[in-house]
Amino acid sequence: MKAIRLIQLIWAATLVAILMTLSVNALVNAQSVKGLPFLLLAVLYLFACIRAWGPSRVAWVVALVTPVVICARWLPMVLVNVVAFVRDDPLYLDSPATIFIVAIDALILLVPSLVLIALFWRERTALQALFIAHGTGAA
Repeated sequence: MKAIRLIQLIWAATLVAILMTLSVNALVNAQSVKGLPFLLLAVLYLFACIRAWGPSRVAWVVALVTPVVICARWLPMVLVNVVAFVRDDPLYLDSPATIFIVAIDALILLVPSLVLIALFWRERTALQALFIAHGTGAA
């Protein structure tokens, strides 16, 4: 469980740092900040990861759901782009650096979420114990 908490905390802090840097750069260059909702979600995830060091069930729900949602959102996109790259799609023939953008997205978003999902599965009994209410007596 400590590995899950540590990986989540490091990943959440990394996401917040990256998105904050992008948002500040957009503001400095007088551009619209399109990533602001993602920054707010990353801050919420970071807060949930910090609270998950304690017994907070709500924090654990957010900490469990976020990697699953990110994986569900980014995995199909990465797979489609990898298949297109392998099949010499015209997009990749015209601009071969596109696969590097996909790889960066995959390294920042997809790989940590897949690692966390695998750790969630491995520690599923401990995670289930967090969510099962232990009664102290008869009703």
